[in-house]
Amino acid sequence: MQKKYFLIFLNKKMKKVLFIINGMTKSNGKVGISGGDIRLFEIMKNMDQVEKHILTTTNGLSAMEKLGISCDKKTIINYEVNPGALSNLWISIVSFFKSYRKIKLEKEDIIYSSCEHLYDVLPAMKMKIFKKAQWYAVYHWVEDYPWKDKRGNTPFVPRYLYWFNRAFSGFLIKLFASKILAVSEPTKEKLISMKKIKSERIKAVDCGVNYEKIIEVRKKYESEKGTEFDAVFMKRLNYGKGVSDLLEIWKKVSKVKKDAKLGVIGEGSEDILEKINAFIKENNLENNIKLFGVVYDFEEKFRIINSSKLFILPSHEENWAIVIGEAMAIGAPVLVYDLPEITPIWKDNVEWVERFDTNQFSEKILKYLGDENLRKQKMEKADTFIPSLDWKNIANNELK
Repeated sequence: MQKKYFLIFLNKKMKKVLFIINGMTKSNGKVGISGGDIRLFEIMKNMDQVEKHILTTTNGLSAMEKLGISCDKKTIINYEVNPGALSNLWISIVSFFKSYRKIKLEKEDIIYSSCEHLYDVLPAMKMKIFKKAQWYAVYHWVEDYPWKDKRGNTPFVPRYLYWFNRAFSGFLIKLFASKILAVSEPTKEKLISMKKIKSERIKAVDCGVNYEKIIEVRKKYESEKGTEFDAVFMKRLNYGKGVSDLLEIWKKVSKVKKDAKLGVIGEGSEDILEKINAFIKENNLENNIKLFGVVYDFEEKFRIINSSKLFILPSHEENWAIVIGEAMAIGAPVLVYDLPEITPIWKDNVEWVERFDTNQFSEKILKYLGDENLRKQKMEKADTFIPSLDWKNIANNELK
């Protein structure tokens, strides 16, 4: 009996963390999962000694159920977010005007917005003001000005709308957040230099990998390593993540290596998928590119990457790129553009390609495919680096 009351007492005193993740999109009947989404769920799973609450949409709830993510309390916004500016704007409005009277927070509790978009920032700001709790705002990536950076040939209007969304969100975070969690040191430096936020308000935080679970898959399917694909790409399919470059690169690779095979894991809008499929058909690449869509099953996802000789990431914008660490853990050498935000993180453990040079990217892919020893050397180097990225340590250092 005494033990029971002691546990009740502990539970009452335990700090609450309200995680907000409203931006998960659904297309073609499937909810897409980004690196930022993965980071949030891993932080939730591995954070100890807190009472975990979540505010999310029906898409977020669906993803949590598929991934086996649990929490103490859920507040669900009954709306399915779709790719595109209008749906993003609507969930931002809905999340701001929704009543949160049932969410009980005290001054020492924490509101944790999982990204710097309005659909997470607006409800966090509102609850910070009216519930007086602390607001920890995660900032993944600091956008450049849209007249300087075209985000992988993103059309004019969506590019400027995207920038305005983030610029306004950044202003609100600067004004109201108690603490800003910058995902990587380069992101912190850009917040200081571009957003003019004082350094003492910003903490640089890390990302990690499920190293032990990935290694289990790697060992289980060791005989399949590099037997199915020449390369695999895994990201949300949009211009900023390099989908246009990806297609051009593989077109060039396939001209030299006729049987070159690329696996693509990730979901995109109907418009993007139509353009991808049209490109594949127009260039007779039906036998060279396989689209998997989003893959929820952990073992299946890493079995696919394990079956590839390389992992390629021609993304135009990254702040950390968790997929790089995941690919390294499964034993796939990584080729990626030399984005200034991520070069200090991955150092010489990956093969860097000059930014947005699709010719050099295709040439390096062919070089690696033709040299098994080179692939082995890069894989062995990565094997000594990746075990240091453990989610448990990262999660429990997040709010300190």
